[in-house]
Amino acid sequence: IYELVAALEARLLELGGALRYETRVDALLLSGSAAAGVSTAAGHVAADAVVWSGDALVLDRLLGRPTQPEPERSLSGLALMLGLRGRTPELTHHMITFPADYDAEFDDVFAERRLPRDPTLYVSASCATDASEAPVGAENWFVLVNAPSGAALSAESLDAYEAMLVGRLGVGSRIVTSARRTPDDLERETGAARGAIYGAAPHGRLGTIGRPTNAARRPRGLYRAGGTVHPGGGLPLVMLGAKVVAEEIGPAR
Repeated sequence: IYELVAALEARLLELGGALRYETRVDALLLSGSAAAGVSTAAGHVAADAVVWSGDALVLDRLLGRPTQPEPERSLSGLALMLGLRGRTPELTHHMITFPADYDAEFDDVFAERRLPRDPTLYVSASCATDASEAPVGAENWFVLVNAPSGAALSAESLDAYEAMLVGRLGVGSRIVTSARRTPDDLERETGAARGAIYGAAPHGRLGTIGRPTNAARRPRGLYRAGGTVHPGGGLPLVMLGAKVVAEEIGPAR
């Protein structure tokens, strides 16, 4: 997947673009009723069109028009990054196990606002398809479970939950190194409001098609991409949304 990021970066630079990493955006600049650039921690950047790929709710805040009332947020995630000694027989890149009661998992996340007692477990072991991703005789596992966004999760409860997940996976004795990412980490590192992965919760019949559009009605020249807007989350849909934005903007003039 990261090869796609590298390819996009290379193409942008090839076309004469510039990238500014680790630069905080503080506000959108307007000229009348049109987007005119962004204000960052490193200064202003003028633009004829602005594409926002972060959380749509955060964009409203940058425009000085916070959504009232704030919509219910989608779920977040708790991730474990595990470095394991030894090899797992018949290891595959993607592995997933579902709970006996799928509805109960989402009741825990959305109604009870707690980590699911019996979670869906997703494991990605990229070393299964690219041996260079882990040392010889070892494996790299990315483990993800659903989690409530914006919930207060104590360090003690997270430690206990992590131990439960490791026990369920049966890899405790193999762990060489580990790291954890919580909903709070996701909010801090990516700007996702309350750590929600998909923006507003897509509940109800219109939840999915009611996502924010790719071209903003106002200001003119503002466009939106990413997993919190149309057509939805997940890399394939996010890339389709980016394609829509590129077509809306049109060729360089």
